[in-house]
Amino acid sequence: MPPMPRLTRRAPLLLALALVGTMALAAEEAKDPDVKARIALMQALKAETGTLADMVAGKAPFDAAKAEAAIEALRADADRVEPAFKPRADDPASEALPDIWNAPSEFRQKGNRLVKATMELDGGSPGALGDSLETLSAACKDCHGRFKM
Repeated sequence: MPPMPRLTRRAPLLLALALVGTMALAAEEAKDPDVKARIALMQALKAETGTLADMVAGKAPFDAAKAEAAIEALRADADRVEPAFKPRADDPASEALPDIWNAPSEFRQKGNRLVKATMELDGGSPGALGDSLETLSAACKDCHGRFKM
């Protein structure tokens, strides 16, 4: 049997990125300013990741300059995730679980994993980008699986 095409092997990754991003953005009606800021940060992460995932999936042409810009934005935003949850703000629109504040060292560990995954992103080619996006996807899923409704 011939090997699966690279894009076909990446279908689960791309689906996971799309689902995680969609689920993370369900709360557009937040009133609390801290929660609103967190939601905006997550929306930015989704958009930046989406730019890269579209290139890997062939939905957008690979553009090394755009990939690098998205990677740099992801790195900056990833550094802002943990501090964005320092105030224990809640809002009916929030999907953050109280465990974020009840298990701060675990949350910090998962935040550090996200930062590390962004540092490992490689926008040098579509293949390298796809490989490095798998690590980012795993970091996102890990945190959302533990700390998000």
